[in-house]
Amino acid sequence: MILNFVFLLSSILFPKPDTLIFENSFGNFQNAASISTARDEFIFVCDTRANQIIKFSSTGEQLTSIGGAGFGQNELNRPEGIDASSGLDVYVCDYQNNRIQKYDINLSYITTFDFNNYNVTAVNSDKIFYPVSIALLSTSEIFVLADASQYRMVKLKSFDEVNLLFCSGNLSVDKLYNPTKIARGSNLDIYILDKYTNDIVNFDNYGTYVRRLENPDSAKIVSISYYGDELYILKDKYLVTYNLKAQRYSNLYYIKPLEKVTFVDIGVLKKNKILVLTTDKVISFNINN
Repeated sequence: MILNFVFLLSSILFPKPDTLIFENSFGNFQNAASISTARDEFIFVCDTRANQIIKFSSTGEQLTSIGGAGFGQNELNRPEGIDASSGLDVYVCDYQNNRIQKYDINLSYITTFDFNNYNVTAVNSDKIFYPVSIALLSTSEIFVLADASQYRMVKLKSFDEVNLLFCSGNLSVDKLYNPTKIARGSNLDIYILDKYTNDIVNFDNYGTYVRRLENPDSAKIVSISYYGDELYILKDKYLVTYNLKAQRYSNLYYIKPLEKVTFVDIGVLKKNKILVLTTDKVISFNINN
């Protein structure tokens, strides 16, 4: 039934739906959670069970890794989210340690933003716990999704102070119910996947609600990613792209059935190279266009 609906949808919104072409797969993760890319040449993956960040080349060769359970500079405790999109630094949501770790592109430690230290002087309503997703804007503003009790977004200004809290208020158009992933937008804004409502919610860099993207069908969204003015929206059996400048859906790509796997995240290495993360590996696809 869903596939029939998707076929009908594709004929209306997407005149020429295409198929992602399998290229290769790599990695041997215990429980991967998040993927990010840098400079069109490096791939970074968070493995929550191994407490590791692994760096790969564009072809899937493992280059280096850091981690191991603990609270040290190069130790992690359930890393959940990662953003390497600046091409210079790698930001990691160290979930159980309640902090953000900043590394350089070679995964050498730089500094930490510790929410535990921030919470010492914060009022109870402003305390922040358990970061799960992170996105860096070109303005050096960093947005972090924290999931304890009230879901909320945190804006860090230049990685040295909490500048803004939003999305944790009363019932309203901008409230988030189960947000799981942040992606930067083409301008000074962010997009947040709310899995409870199956919506993608757009905010500007001041935390002001802008809009909700209309989901073209009822299939659950797995994750989102941004590359080159396109928002990439991953579902279980296909990928949809949304052009942020034109504000319309632009392409639909079917994903040929593989062995039984669970998709958890998506990264875009180049315009024609899509990386789908499962719990145990990265699957690389080419777009034939």
